[in-house]
Amino acid sequence: MRIELDGIWTLLLALATIELGKWLNRRLPWLEGSNIPPAVSAGLLVSLLLALLRAHGSLDLQLTTAPRDVLLLVFFACLGFAAHLGRLASAGRTALVVCLAIVAAILLQNGAGVLVAQAFGAPPLLGLFMGSVSFLGGHGTATAWAASPQAGSLAGPFEVGIASATLGLIAGGLVAGPVAARLMARSRASPPASAATQAPPSGPSLPPREAPFSSDRWLPCLIWVLLCLGAGALLKDWVKHASGIDLPAFLTAMLVGVLLTNLADLLRRPLDTAVTDLIGTVALRVFLAIALLSLDWSALLAHLPMVLTAALVQVGGVILVAVGLLYLLDGRDRDAAAAAGGFMGFALGAMPVGLAVMRRLNQHFGDTPRALLGITLAASLFQDTANALLLTVAFRWLQ
Repeated sequence: MRIELDGIWTLLLALATIELGKWLNRRLPWLEGSNIPPAVSAGLLVSLLLALLRAHGSLDLQLTTAPRDVLLLVFFACLGFAAHLGRLASAGRTALVVCLAIVAAILLQNGAGVLVAQAFGAPPLLGLFMGSVSFLGGHGTATAWAASPQAGSLAGPFEVGIASATLGLIAGGLVAGPVAARLMARSRASPPASAATQAPPSGPSLPPREAPFSSDRWLPCLIWVLLCLGAGALLKDWVKHASGIDLPAFLTAMLVGVLLTNLADLLRRPLDTAVTDLIGTVALRVFLAIALLSLDWSALLAHLPMVLTAALVQVGGVILVAVGLLYLLDGRDRDAAAAAGGFMGFALGAMPVGLAVMRRLNQHFGDTPRALLGITLAASLFQDTANALLLTVAFRWLQ
């Protein structure tokens, strides 16, 4: 029996999947401990059950992709709003070193992914989905690039990207802590923290706000989000007409968001990023659930040996960047060791993994405020923008 769900029923199934994931994460502590999002834990399970039903001939459930595509653009627009690039210069040495490590990780991850793909006889472009698309980028970035025109000729980019991102989350939680703890044990004490490193650098002050869920706060933010989507589409068309380069729609929406938030900061009228962050988080959770419910398990199993090999290579590469670059350049003290641990957590998995690793290190070895500030700012303000721009270059170069 074949059933095609429209947008309403697709959204309803996605929300129910997230609720199931929250229940699973409460019942299985290792899921919560590995920072696996509920949309991923339940989405993988439900998609596997749907694949088994489809193979058995009992039920073929088809979801519409229209809500997923819009949610993707909303998420990346809200990412752009968070990129207050002017704050990086005031964040100190650690933030700048982490930015350098991010660029090195992007180049290394993509180079390693391409080499693994070629070793298994796969197209080099598919290697990017075993590189920074999935490991530094995560599930959202993997799904976005899999749906882009640049990946249109590939077989299984979505499945490879989702599998790599999931393995990265687990690896980040398992590897970052022990490696950083060894660095901590052999590191000298950090210099006393200055007042500047104990709190994020202050940007333009926000005017008094209404209650967090007041419609007076949400309506302007929704206007900014929709402006990013509309102006992003115009920017995409202009770039394609002017240069022949077909940029992904999510990238142009994010770039408009970066431009708007930094222009607002210059005018000392900052956007309400507390609300836009919440909008982006909701969009990402529902987007991930819809994406994972559409996972093709047969394509995933066909690529599994290659994906596992790439994951092992990426673990070694991220450790190399964290220890050989970030730790050494940041002073080889305990703040540098904690920053290396946080970097390994988010470069393999996601920012919550990196923060969880740093929290555990602080409980055992003492606070490292410089590392926490540097990792938080560099990862939130620089990582996604740098990754998107360098991936655009990589996709164009490999095509």
